[in-house]
Amino acid sequence: MDTWLDTETKALLQRSPPEKLAPPDTAIFGLVLLAVQEGRWERLAEAVERVRATTRDEAWKTLACPLPTLVKRGLSHEDALLGQFELVACDSISAFLVDEVIDNASRSYLSELYRDICRSPEFELVSVRIEDIPVDAMGSEFLNRFLGMTTAALPMELKFMRKKARIMEHWAAKIGGQIVVEAT
Repeated sequence: MDTWLDTETKALLQRSPPEKLAPPDTAIFGLVLLAVQEGRWERLAEAVERVRATTRDEAWKTLACPLPTLVKRGLSHEDALLGQFELVACDSISAFLVDEVIDNASRSYLSELYRDICRSPEFELVSVRIEDIPVDAMGSEFLNRFLGMTTAALPMELKFMRKKARIMEHWAAKIGGQIVVEAT
């Protein structure tokens, strides 16, 4: 799974708020799930299971909580990025914050912050045309990771959050595929 979190993917994940609240090498983060696109719950449960390193039943218990919900705390910066990647790949909006902020900020501050994050241009829907994905192990892994399928009749056009679309575009190019993201 760590192979998906290359330098470019990290940069794409870090494009949206909140700004770094502490140096990543010393801070401990919590990953908060803010919004879920309808119909994505099964894939999301798989992602939460991986992020939390827990059972599927425990993942479902986490997802049964009202949003926003804390998925996991005590994460390194790298693990928080990886967790956010997992959730974004499942069409969900998430953010990671320093645990201390989660623990000590007022409820109204966090509500406003979460609302601002959800309204970020990074989470607006854009059209994505998947032109070509290689018919090999990496192509199947790409389709599974981002679409929840291992084969697809291409080309196809779908709508995804801008953040996910950029990551998909990066990874498609890296594995020899082609994706066209709506110009912004």
